[in-house]
Amino acid sequence: MRRPRPLLALFVLLFAFATAVVPAGAITNGQPDGTAHPNVGVMVVDFGAGPQRLCSGELIAPTRFLTAGHCTSFLVNNPTLLGVTFDSTFNPSTSTVIPAVSVSVDPLFGKGHGDFHDLGVITLASPVAASPVVLPTAGLLDRLGAQGGLKGQEFTIVGYGATGYAFGGGPPTPVDFFPAVRRIATSPFKALEQNVLRLQGNTTVTGEGGTCGGDSGSASYLNVGGTDVAVAIVSPPVDRRCVGNDANYRLDTPSARAFLGRFVTLP
Repeated sequence: MRRPRPLLALFVLLFAFATAVVPAGAITNGQPDGTAHPNVGVMVVDFGAGPQRLCSGELIAPTRFLTAGHCTSFLVNNPTLLGVTFDSTFNPSTSTVIPAVSVSVDPLFGKGHGDFHDLGVITLASPVAASPVVLPTAGLLDRLGAQGGLKGQEFTIVGYGATGYAFGGGPPTPVDFFPAVRRIATSPFKALEQNVLRLQGNTTVTGEGGTCGGDSGSASYLNVGGTDVAVAIVSPPVDRRCVGNDANYRLDTPSARAFLGRFVTLP
């Protein structure tokens, strides 16, 4: 069904906001990732006005792409509108986009009290020639937190989001939102909650990064014993201007593992 372009723009901004779209050198204070994370991609939607980017995400299996539930819930019954590209820069004319076969969202998405269940998995039509991300063991962040192992830790964030927002002369507008470039930054630990990992966000004084509009669904990685583990994904809203703390939905909790275990064998 053909839908007007302004509606798509509204979807993009809505989901960027609803998902802890917090900046990170675009990510805010970041830099182009190049080929360092070929398993990180971006959702591509076409409502009739041509392919456009939406949220970020990552491979958890050759044909399974993990992203946020708020990025996918409205596409469950319309997977043909959706695809995913893993090109480091999304170009609507030249990027390779793998069509979606189906879209699944945590059945408790938006229904939990204190647990948003913000998870969605896209099944792709063909496998991706990249190694899936490493998912965490059950309760990994709780164990590390109890041992004091999170204090001072740096997390790596990778996504296709804006580099921030420009202000003045009208409503704030996302910067570097088009074209979508996969970028990388680091962000320090802030706090650990039952279902949420909070990172320091955009701290320009120290050169740290954060996440912003379009980074929803992208993972936060923690190096554990020499392996980068995708411990959480960008989720709840914190700061629409991408200058505050980042909120990330944890992947090591019983509720997250109950959903993810339907698609992959968990460690």
